[in-house]
Amino acid sequence: MEEDVSYDEVKRAVWECGSDKALGPDGFTFEFFKKFWYLVGEDVVRAVSYFFMTGWFPRGCNSSFITLIPKVHDAKLVNDFRPISLIGCQYKIVGKILANRLAVAIDDLVSMGQSAFIKGRQILDGPLILNEAVAWCKRNKQKSIVFKIDFQKAFDSVRWDFIDDILYRFGFGDRWRMWIRGCFTSCMGSILVNGSPTNEFRFQRGLRQGDPLSPFLFILVIESLNVSVKKIVERGLFLPIQVGNFQKVTLSHLFYADDAIFIGKWSHDNVIAMSRLLQCFYMASGLNVNFHKSTLIGVNVPFHEVECMASNVGCKPGKMPFNYLGVKVGENMSRIESWREVINKVSNKLSSWKIKTLSIGGRLTLLKSVLGSLPTYYMSIYKAPQAVVKLLESFRNRFFIGADSDERKSTWISWKKVLASKREGGLGVNSIFALNYALLFKWVWRFRMQPNAMWSQVVRAIHGNDGLLKEPLWKSYPNSVWVIIVKAMSSLKDKGVDLMEFCQKKVGDGQGTHFWLDKWVGDQTLKDAYPRIFALELNKEIKVAAKLEQRDGLGSYRRLPRGGIEEEQMMEMRSAISPIILSPVPDRWVWMLDGSRSFTVGFARTYIDKKLLISGGDPTRWCKVIPQRVNILAWRISLDKLPTRINLDARGFDVTTSVLFAVTHLPFSDES
Repeated sequence: MEEDVSYDEVKRAVWECGSDKALGPDGFTFEFFKKFWYLVGEDVVRAVSYFFMTGWFPRGCNSSFITLIPKVHDAKLVNDFRPISLIGCQYKIVGKILANRLAVAIDDLVSMGQSAFIKGRQILDGPLILNEAVAWCKRNKQKSIVFKIDFQKAFDSVRWDFIDDILYRFGFGDRWRMWIRGCFTSCMGSILVNGSPTNEFRFQRGLRQGDPLSPFLFILVIESLNVSVKKIVERGLFLPIQVGNFQKVTLSHLFYADDAIFIGKWSHDNVIAMSRLLQCFYMASGLNVNFHKSTLIGVNVPFHEVECMASNVGCKPGKMPFNYLGVKVGENMSRIESWREVINKVSNKLSSWKIKTLSIGGRLTLLKSVLGSLPTYYMSIYKAPQAVVKLLESFRNRFFIGADSDERKSTWISWKKVLASKREGGLGVNSIFALNYALLFKWVWRFRMQPNAMWSQVVRAIHGNDGLLKEPLWKSYPNSVWVIIVKAMSSLKDKGVDLMEFCQKKVGDGQGTHFWLDKWVGDQTLKDAYPRIFALELNKEIKVAAKLEQRDGLGSYRRLPRGGIEEEQMMEMRSAISPIILSPVPDRWVWMLDGSRSFTVGFARTYIDKKLLISGGDPTRWCKVIPQRVNILAWRISLDKLPTRINLDARGFDVTTSVLFAVTHLPFSDES
């Protein structure tokens, strides 16, 4: 953490910075440094090394332009804008190096309740936890509080002395703290007004948005609030909720950067304790809670009680469902109306001027890059109703053929053919259905890969250690976000697409793999491969390590295999597992669909479409050096899907009275 900076570390930091980001006061982009590194590289390394030796920037090397980005439509007040700092390249390199070093240790410093800026944690972890907790409270008729906190100008308000104290408490050394203080005390800025900078001024507090180091420092600040919450929970001043049918998981709060939400049992003392804690946190850190924008929501609580409690605190009362991190919590997402926001966003993107000004090649590019990704965020956690998927696909289909919403236009090629991959004779647009299911399956993959993640622990506590993945669900099983994901995978399997078959255990020490129930040898579980031997097993959930330790593997059978098929299956099984040698590393899951051995949404999405869409025909020929519209024309010609006279006649169009070509249409003829 506190080592001297090296040439390779500086160069790596430069290459990790975006090449064409907005210019800072120095007027350079990182594309310049990358292109002319052979000329300026040594000078850049010396300039960066100077900071790491002295902990100080020369004047002008840590300056920034502040541009104000509107947060709302028709922004007028200062609070309606978000200040973004355009920082010079020299500081960005230093900030990137410090951020890279801090990123290595941040996972060990930050609790599982935070899901921002940490590798392996995702923004939707919090909404899934909250949805599962709310659904569990409703089923068990437990009165609960959900308190959404709005920090006022969070990044801009943090006190520097508080950050220094936090770093000391976390065990950071004097040299590291000197570097951080040097980053703070030397920074200056000027505000861009109509493109022109004001006079430069020195900062007194806050973390600059645009600084690569700021996100990590901010989550350390929030981690101090996490420690405080745990202390008042331990002392009984705040009563959290405990969810779970199989085991209990305590939930008191969730953080994503400056989005904080507190969960607890419904009581006046709980709300007052949290309000006083936040006031103390403000006095120490400078982060002030805007109670007028904060929301108090009750689960299984009459709304008049929520209103009364909210008035005591000075915040807004809220109802279920509510928005958290951009998605709805506690909503029935099987209703079309719940997807109205997504539908409107896609519809607004398909404005008529774009249809008329873009060629078919441009429309294809827009379909792939924008219109297919707009619903991605919602579909990453919720299964879209079939009616919504059909509606979104109809929007995309009409946009591709160049038809307005109220215009009738003939479709010459099946939309499923357009969606199919180029290898299958399509254009590789990919279906929204496949995108939705591939995104949902990512949760199943992460559930297996991250058993210690907080959201995974909540799912296991409520639905069992296997997360309902190994046994078929009965239709009347109470729905929740996770249950719907599991049911979606089951329905996909009924359609002939079983993504679970590509999940296989790579055995290390054998402690985390079930001998019979997990797929770790061959292409199926030993339970399915050798059912007669499995029937003799007494311990159905025995682990690989325990089974292989038994002499001849016979120690956990109710009797020895008899002749015939039992003896035959026993010999085959011994032959299959004989090459397996245990090693002192943990077992892990691997993805067998492609060579990467790690799950990717893209490969899963393509596989689903390959199985469900129209296939057959020759692969689409595509030449990258010619315009896309020409490639699409050639593709249509190869499919004989152009409005020729024969094709029009086949569709019932009367073309017999049309004069397709006449001699008098020529500028020259033999007739005088």
